[in-house]
Amino acid sequence: MIDNDWQLIDLITGYQPAAAITTAHRLGVFSVLGRVPRSAGDLAAELAADPSNLVALLEALAGIGLLRREGDRFAATPYTAERLGPGGEMGLVVAKEAVFAGAWSRLDEVVTEGRPVMEPWRSQLDRNPEQARAFLEALDVLARIAGPALHELEALAPGKRVLDVGGGLGTYARPLSEAGSHVTLVDYPLVAGWASEELEGTRVEVVGVDLFEHPSCGVPPGSMDAALVSHLIHDLAEDQAVELLRRVRSAIAPGGHVVVNDFAGDSGPGAFGALFDVMMRIETGGAAHSRKALESMLAGAGFERIRRLPYDDPLTVYIGVRP
Repeated sequence: MIDNDWQLIDLITGYQPAAAITTAHRLGVFSVLGRVPRSAGDLAAELAADPSNLVALLEALAGIGLLRREGDRFAATPYTAERLGPGGEMGLVVAKEAVFAGAWSRLDEVVTEGRPVMEPWRSQLDRNPEQARAFLEALDVLARIAGPALHELEALAPGKRVLDVGGGLGTYARPLSEAGSHVTLVDYPLVAGWASEELEGTRVEVVGVDLFEHPSCGVPPGSMDAALVSHLIHDLAEDQAVELLRRVRSAIAPGGHVVVNDFAGDSGPGAFGALFDVMMRIETGGAAHSRKALESMLAGAGFERIRRLPYDDPLTVYIGVRP
């Protein structure tokens, strides 16, 4: 609970560290600044930046804890050098959030007009495929950092025929395949092409299909033992989600399982679920559906014995059975 002005000030100025990090990433600060200290003047010359203002930015980054200062010189911390420097995966996440920050600035439009401000995913794929792929790569990084170990689930266990619905670049398909499952990843044709590149050398089969046009998600009806629907339901309104889950159900053999991995609007910690819900309304027009709504959608699609698996919040993983 917020009960004083300083707590509120901390919240409303929270954009400032994010802007400093994003700017440093865009300018290439993390790419050129390694663990060996360098002067701000040298950096300004290499980056074609104003020396005085660059010093101010470097000071801020040192205050945040991403750089260290030695006299009038600056160097990356070990974490920064590894995760934000050349080849560092977190640069993808920084770039992704920079795009979404602009969309968040239009939250008033979302609330008053009742629609997202970002264009549909299919349009993004057509208009700016490079940015769309970078977005998927950032999601892959985040899932590997904090996602559940779904390849350990008995329902998706070795030997099972598993359909990875909207599987992106293969975040979960790869470990499932490595664990011995027979995985078929389905996604839009352009994304499927990228996934084929990422999964080259694995046993994952990749199918390019529009999930809302094929009655059983690109595979023969009843051909799968299980299906994984990861971080897809929150992109959809409830009726759309139920329709997708019905198509998923058609792909699964009787007695097979569906696993839904998502974030719920009523999950924690703190305001995590509520803020994720707002984010979906800004980006896709979907929602971080409540746990009760997720259960209802699975039931409405024809699944039974629906239960939430015992992962800690904010991980929200449900499993159901096709009767």
